[in-house]
Amino acid sequence: MTYRDDSSHAPNDHHALISGQQPGDALMVPSNGAPHSALTFPGPLTHNAQDVLRGGMDANTFLHAIRRRWLLALLMGSVVAAASALGLWFLFPESSSATALFQVSNQQDSLFGMNRQTQQSFDVMKKTQLAKLKSNYVLTAAIRDPKVGGLSALAGEKDPVQWLQDNLEVDFPQNGEVLSIALSGNELPEDLVTLVNAVAKAYQDEVITDMRQIRATNHDLLARKLAELNSEMKEKLNTYLDIAKESDRPYDQNRDAKTELLLRDIQEAQRKQDELTSQIFQNQTDFVITKNELEDPAVVDAQIDEAVERDYQVMQLHDEIGQMEMDRLAASSGRGGRTAATLDKKIALKNQQLDAYRKELKTKMLREYRSKPNVASAQLAKRYGVMLRGLQTQLAGITKTKDAKMKELQTRVERVGDLEVRKAELDQLQLIANDMSSKLESLDIETAAANDQIKSLQPAVPTRGINTYQHYAIAALGGLSGFGLTCLGVAYLEFRNRRLNAPNEVDEGLGIRVVGTLPDLSGSKALDPNHPVVAQLTESIDGVRTILMHDSSAKRRQVVLLTSAATAEGRTTVASQLAASLARAGRRTLLIDGDLRRPTLHALFDLPLEDGLCEVLRAEVDVADVIRPTHAESLWLLTAGYCDIDAIHALATEQMQPVFDKLRAEYDFIIIDGAPVLGMSDALIFGQYSDGAILSVRRDQSQMPKIHQAAELLRGVGVRIIGAVVNGVQAKADDRIVQMRLMTPKAERELQPTA
Repeated sequence: MTYRDDSSHAPNDHHALISGQQPGDALMVPSNGAPHSALTFPGPLTHNAQDVLRGGMDANTFLHAIRRRWLLALLMGSVVAAASALGLWFLFPESSSATALFQVSNQQDSLFGMNRQTQQSFDVMKKTQLAKLKSNYVLTAAIRDPKVGGLSALAGEKDPVQWLQDNLEVDFPQNGEVLSIALSGNELPEDLVTLVNAVAKAYQDEVITDMRQIRATNHDLLARKLAELNSEMKEKLNTYLDIAKESDRPYDQNRDAKTELLLRDIQEAQRKQDELTSQIFQNQTDFVITKNELEDPAVVDAQIDEAVERDYQVMQLHDEIGQMEMDRLAASSGRGGRTAATLDKKIALKNQQLDAYRKELKTKMLREYRSKPNVASAQLAKRYGVMLRGLQTQLAGITKTKDAKMKELQTRVERVGDLEVRKAELDQLQLIANDMSSKLESLDIETAAANDQIKSLQPAVPTRGINTYQHYAIAALGGLSGFGLTCLGVAYLEFRNRRLNAPNEVDEGLGIRVVGTLPDLSGSKALDPNHPVVAQLTESIDGVRTILMHDSSAKRRQVVLLTSAATAEGRTTVASQLAASLARAGRRTLLIDGDLRRPTLHALFDLPLEDGLCEVLRAEVDVADVIRPTHAESLWLLTAGYCDIDAIHALATEQMQPVFDKLRAEYDFIIIDGAPVLGMSDALIFGQYSDGAILSVRRDQSQMPKIHQAAELLRGVGVRIIGAVVNGVQAKADDRIVQMRLMTPKAERELQPTA
């Protein structure tokens, strides 16, 4: 149903109002009937406020948006899903295919291969066949027949050959020896079979037959070349034999005995020459190493140090020091302190004398060593010179012998060189002839087996409905995707309104404490006084009353403004129900219709509109004369009266202050049913005379940015926000509340006659 904020009701709804029942078009939001705990008054926006005002859509907000627009999402999603599925159904129709097979054996296929191909060459051969199958000359030959070129599958194609190259599938399944030629599409299966058979026939005619002709041509050419080579070899052999007779050299020998002997002598001389050269180099190395060792300063120092220690005077000084150290030890054991000290000085003096003598003697010996010739080094140089001259003499003799042998060999080689060249040429020609003969025999075998290397296994076989599963799956997936995207779009458009989803968004998101939640009450529920939701509404309103009365005991909360950010958010219902609840609690309560431009409370209480607040503003009547009692005890109503521009202008003046001062003295609570905050200033003006304001918000109706804006406007003019009442919350009524509503009061039970 469409909720209205004017709360216009039939006259018989008045009794429901004052008894705590919700009027027919009231909306509200419940929790479990208990009010939320009091919160501190909020300051600036928190991070959560930023989320509810400008945050992105998450799973929770998506579900709430779909819940509000489920019918629109369902209808539009169904339409889009049906259109998507139908479009994909025709865009991706069911296809058929036709497949022909050829057997390709792993046999020799080239002129110079073996009877059985290697795996690498066989792979190359298969790739070659695949390329030939999709070549222009094969496919052109396939559609050359008018019956094939006129098929419906090719009728709409500008380039049938290109279409075949794009759609024809040729492959070796599982990398085996079976060649598959397949064509798939939504064309007629008979046309696909005809096309595949035409391609297979063109492949046989243009490729396989051509391969056989090439083999025959190669065979004839190789046989002719082999005959010419044999004739040339015969002529060259006769010439070689004539020259060999003149040289006394047999044809079947590479070299004669004299040449072989010369080669062996040269090799032996070269070996000896290498050995002598190696010995000379080794002797030079040994000489340098030994000489460096003899002349090494460290060795010389060690020899001089050893000679110094063997000197008679050094040895004598060592003995004297040793004797003095023994005397020093004896003096120490006899407690002769002065004698031991004297001996220590003598020992130190003697050591200094020994060191000075050693240094002087070492310097003298080193000078003598440097002034005398190095006998060991001279002997070493002499010995090395003798050995070097002997080795060089041997090397010169060997070199001379080798040069003589080389000259003799060169003379002989020049004499038989022509014969060697002719022999090598004949050997090369013989190798070529043998190779050509072997290949000719292999080609004979290939030609005999060529008919069995590539042969047809089966003509084209049709397969219908190859993509039935994909056909249905694509259509279904497209429909589901269309439905999901449509729902997402509807949810996003709804999410952009940022409507209130739950009370915690007001509490935690905007920092406005929730003082109560009221249930959603449709018209049919309101007509039933015993309906659980009506009972829940009464309990929820009583919870708001309890918070308000508690705040009034601690702070001044006598005049309370009930307002909302926009229309249709339940403020009139909350105001009337809250006033009735305060009256039931024994508080003198005045309910003022502050929505001057669109009043509704007079209809709700079945009272006349005129002689109300507007008349007081125009100073036509006194406020005491226009306050009317209601059927509810302790509840009075001040209607809006007849509103005009003068009343609106008077509202902005300060003449209302004495009126409210007078009302404060006469009533415990004054509830003002104010106008919406946004779009007009009436609620802000009434807020100046109130002790606080309660915002009425509605789940799935109120927009979070508007709630925030209204709260900021109220705070901006100094109006203290007591909290918010959330309407329209779905909740199950507590069984204890329902049971209490069904119980007969004790006073009525006592009046009932006994049976």
